[in-house]
Amino acid sequence: MRILVNPRPLRLSSQPLPAAWHVIQQPKPALGLGISILTGLGLPFVPFLLLTLESWLLPRVATNQTETVPWWILLPVLLVSVVAHEFLHLVWHPGWGLSSQSLMLIWPRRLLVAVYYEGFMPRTRWLVMRLSPLVGLTVLPTLVLLVIYPCEVSFFWQQFIVLVILVNSLGAGGDLVASVIVARQVASGGQVGNWNGRAYWRAEKAIGSEAA
Repeated sequence: MRILVNPRPLRLSSQPLPAAWHVIQQPKPALGLGISILTGLGLPFVPFLLLTLESWLLPRVATNQTETVPWWILLPVLLVSVVAHEFLHLVWHPGWGLSSQSLMLIWPRRLLVAVYYEGFMPRTRWLVMRLSPLVGLTVLPTLVLLVIYPCEVSFFWQQFIVLVILVNSLGAGGDLVASVIVARQVASGGQVGNWNGRAYWRAEKAIGSEAA
């Protein structure tokens, strides 16, 4: 894995697009961003609905103690959510994120961190890579809270997990939208990758012919 701080803009290649590669059609940037934001805003609805329903069906005995969540919890929640989100993307790269083709991009001034893979990966692996933060930081924590709810668990940690679910869901909207686009356009057995700043896919037969 290579770590790049304030990476330079991508240099576009002058080479023609190989005939066997297909452009993955995407909505215009503004429209795509809007769809991703709306999807991210909608993702927490199901987990929170389930948690609310469970608390209504299995009410706890009221206590005289009033617990509050300190405001500073937002910073560690944001840090944990962003780092864990990108890490779950990274470990599903070919070579489990240890290859020199795996890049970690950091923009300190923008407080942005992202991971990127230089090359192609199988469609199934790409989908798993893209959806792993949604599963690992939204679906699984929701199931954990649903299972442990009847037990006595610190209110602080319950709310910490709830906030992680919320923050990650907002960021996972784009992942879900991208996964739907790739799942609909890329043939089974194909490979997904980036070239000249755009997403492409190539069929399994084309992979063999390029290698030859």
